[in-house]
Amino acid sequence: MTDEELSLKQLEAPPGSFTLKVDGQGRLGIPMEWVIYFEGTLAEKEFFVTYEKGWIKIFPKRLWMKQNATAFAQKSEEEYEDWSITMQHYGTLTSMDKEKRLTPSQTLRTELNLKGAELVMMNHQGTLRGKLRADYEAMISSAKQSAERQVSRPDGARLL
Repeated sequence: MTDEELSLKQLEAPPGSFTLKVDGQGRLGIPMEWVIYFEGTLAEKEFFVTYEKGWIKIFPKRLWMKQNATAFAQKSEEEYEDWSITMQHYGTLTSMDKEKRLTPSQTLRTELNLKGAELVMMNHQGTLRGKLRADYEAMISSAKQSAERQVSRPDGARLL
């Protein structure tokens, strides 16, 4: 599959967000519409699950390899090293089990206390990104307050 074909397939990813309940062993149950996208549209069976800047990230292997190559080409050696160490520290390559669950690394499960947690997940360019529910709600609250401040400015809302 060419990069152009892969980019077009990324546009077919399910839109919107959803809540994901992490089971007692720290496994992430992937919704069927995403399973169909990953296994059908992308024909992907392996995934890189990691954590960066407050986001749990699930990359289909092919998209992870593309992301890694892009980072390698665009970042300085020091920036790439720092980025790569973070991604590898939390990251693991995994496959879906029979019940369509992905298992993050032990480091990620332990440090984020994922067992039994609720995550809010969303599409990001054909990958899944998510935050712990409390962190997501704090982020949304902050965004709403910022928007309200813009609207209530004496000179009106700032247009982008």
